[in-house]
Amino acid sequence: MGGTMFQWKINGLVRSAVLLSLCASFLAGCARLQIPQIDPTGNRIFLPAPSTTRILTPGLARNSAGSAAAAGLQTQPSRPAFAQPSDPESCCNNGPAVRTTPRHQYIIPKPSRYPSRGQTGEIILTPSKIIAPVGSEVVVLAGICGNDSHYVMNQPLEWILGGNSVGQFIEVGGMEHPRFNRLVGPSAKKFDGNYAWGRTGLKNKLLTRGTPTPVDDIELGKGQAYVSLSSASPGTSYVTCVAPKAQAWDKRRKSTVIHWVDALWAIPVPKSATSGTVTPLTTLVTRSTDNNGVPGWKVRYTVVGGAPAEFAPNGSQSVETITNSDGQATVQLRQVAGQFDPGTTQVRVDVIRPALFGESELQVESGITSVVWSAPALTIRAIGPKTAGRDQAFNYRVEVSNPGDQTTRDVVLRTKDFPDSLEFISSSPKPTEFGRILEWRLGDIAPGSQPQVVDIQLKSNTRGNNELCFEVSSQTDQLKTEACAQTEVTVPCIGLQIDGPNAAKVGDQAKFDITVSNQCDERLENVALQIQYDPGLESPLLGNPIRNDIGELGPGESRTRQVVFDVVSAGRHCYNLSVTADGGHVARANECVEAAPTAESTIGFELEGQRRVDRGQNVWVRGTVTNNGNVPLDNVTVTNRFSSSLDPTRVTREFNHRWLGAEGDELIFDVGRLNPGESKVVEIAYEALQEDGNAFSEFTVSSPDISPIAKRYDMRIEIPGTIGGGAGQQPPGDTQPDFQPGGIDPQVQPPPAADEGPIAIPGDTQGSQLNQRRDLEVVARTLDPQIGVGQQSNIEFTVRNGSSVSDRNVNLFLLMPPSIRLVDVVDDLGNQYGIQNRSPDFTRFELAPRQEMRPGDSLKFIVTVEGVQPGEAFVEFQATSENSAGIVAASDAISIRQ
Repeated sequence: MGGTMFQWKINGLVRSAVLLSLCASFLAGCARLQIPQIDPTGNRIFLPAPSTTRILTPGLARNSAGSAAAAGLQTQPSRPAFAQPSDPESCCNNGPAVRTTPRHQYIIPKPSRYPSRGQTGEIILTPSKIIAPVGSEVVVLAGICGNDSHYVMNQPLEWILGGNSVGQFIEVGGMEHPRFNRLVGPSAKKFDGNYAWGRTGLKNKLLTRGTPTPVDDIELGKGQAYVSLSSASPGTSYVTCVAPKAQAWDKRRKSTVIHWVDALWAIPVPKSATSGTVTPLTTLVTRSTDNNGVPGWKVRYTVVGGAPAEFAPNGSQSVETITNSDGQATVQLRQVAGQFDPGTTQVRVDVIRPALFGESELQVESGITSVVWSAPALTIRAIGPKTAGRDQAFNYRVEVSNPGDQTTRDVVLRTKDFPDSLEFISSSPKPTEFGRILEWRLGDIAPGSQPQVVDIQLKSNTRGNNELCFEVSSQTDQLKTEACAQTEVTVPCIGLQIDGPNAAKVGDQAKFDITVSNQCDERLENVALQIQYDPGLESPLLGNPIRNDIGELGPGESRTRQVVFDVVSAGRHCYNLSVTADGGHVARANECVEAAPTAESTIGFELEGQRRVDRGQNVWVRGTVTNNGNVPLDNVTVTNRFSSSLDPTRVTREFNHRWLGAEGDELIFDVGRLNPGESKVVEIAYEALQEDGNAFSEFTVSSPDISPIAKRYDMRIEIPGTIGGGAGQQPPGDTQPDFQPGGIDPQVQPPPAADEGPIAIPGDTQGSQLNQRRDLEVVARTLDPQIGVGQQSNIEFTVRNGSSVSDRNVNLFLLMPPSIRLVDVVDDLGNQYGIQNRSPDFTRFELAPRQEMRPGDSLKFIVTVEGVQPGEAFVEFQATSENSAGIVAASDAISIRQ
């Protein structure tokens, strides 16, 4: 039947087209008339251009083709039977419609490749969001804004109510038809409560809602449509309007949200209150169906202007509260302490519906109320610490004042609901106790007088929040107000106790005993301690920061760690200590030491010279002594002791020198006074008498104000011709050193002596005899002779008792220049070897002594150093003992590259 009906419609259209064409031909006298050619297959009405059907009159059928072409005639299109409707009002700029394209006179529609204004338009939905009471009817307007900024008429619309929505469609508006077209079917239809469709209107319309008042009337313009909906239960309706003919997906669909609320609310009305008192503000929320209170709604109160005021008890400018079972949300408003003048305070009240049915909170009301303050009044203020430790005393201060203009009589202050977690210690003035209630009679308080103050001392042994409220009243004047103070009593799980000095001197050691305890009832896991200290403190072997893993601590368990700092500079030096454990437990502390500057009497001594020389030639050694302290040094002497294979021939002329041959071949130079930073040079030239692989020149610098410093310079005397060069080699420099001609005083000649070096040349009988009576032997060997700045090198030192008897009190020293830094010292078993003392400039270290070394015993050390400055650095190891004649030393060089 559908095919028959479609064919009937096609045949009717064809007959109408032919009839109109014949009528137009005869009435207008046209030579010819062309119309679209009918599709014989029945798939469409007409064939596409250029397929046409030509209709000719009988009189002109024979020559119409030629004559029309010869005359140059063109066919004229017929005018439409009805004029187009007037343009709708603007949907964007609200101005008159301006046509941007010429008006077409063709009856045949425009091709589909030219989209209409409705296809390219954007849907406009009003409102986008609204709050409505349950049971009311809401109207939503829609229209399609075309590309000419005007609503488009006679466009289809679809209305959809989301699946999670409450409510249903009540009425849907469609296109209004002219009167003579009433037989055409309706342009709007509601299929069910969730789906409907309609069309945009052709003319203006007024929706009156059926009420006598025009206040709720809605005006619809040309090109607009509407839908109305309602809900009998609270919730949210999600209404979507779709323009199915619009081509742009992002413009053809819009939605609006309607929140249905089953509640009536009333914010506080303006009121008056006495200055200094606390006045309540109450908002009431009830159901519209049964007038019962609505619990769980949020009400936010905010002071927005006027006389200074705050909300009790926290003194905030904004507070939120929840309605109770009666639908009431009450807060307490008071004036700011010390500002109790008369005035008016404005308060904004926001009523907020809670989250329901998966919807977030919704603000349904925002209004302003006010409080007018009047005098006289009675005020109270309670002040206390926010936090306190368990079993630690803390103070509350209560201030009572009269901000009014009359005397307040018989004022009484008392505690209210004194909690068991608090313990009363004392107060000033003393109270009268009635069980757990404390009471103070303050008498009359004059207006504008200084506040009456009560200081109370309390403590608590319970962790958590502790609140104490106070009430002040005057029975005579019928005044009463109260205030509360809250204190959070905390108990950290990690307890710290630090015992140590708070003052020291530069060069001293500051020792701190750090006790970490577990103050909780549960075990602490992975307890770790870390200390970050200032540059004025040093702990070279522990690094910075210092880290120590304490491990586990049971309830009540504690452990103590000792940290030792070297105080290296004057001033206030601090360290930050933190202890952490699993579970986020942290304890921190900061300790400081005041370091006083001290008089530093330190001296430095550097040696340089020739390491190898041929027998019979001269070899030189130069020693530079420097006062590195901050005070002068008096009576400085430099003593030189040398092996018998060397014979001093020339010395520096600047100082008086003495030859003490009878005391063991020594030269003593009286350097005298050295001011801070001053340096002086002692230079000696020796004649190499015989081959000696262990020739040495040893210097000792001494002064009454310092400990002696000894350094040894080792050299090797070889067979002539091995090194090259001739006699008379001189020290490096631009000029000849100022030696005393003639060498040693001829009247004090050194007596003949045997070779006193630690190692004799093989085959040297005299040296072999001396080797049998030497006491200690020191050997140095660099394992990494070349390193870069920041890299490390290891030096192996060996001390051996080569005598046939035991040696006691073996003292060990390590000397190094500032161009390298000591990292570690370990013995041959890999154990860290203790350092007992060091010089302030970190160039001389005293190691732990050895009480006894039996014959043949040896000690081996591995010293790790780090390059600091490029150049050649010599590291020297010294040893002394009861049996040794002096300092026994050995050194080796390290080359440091940039």
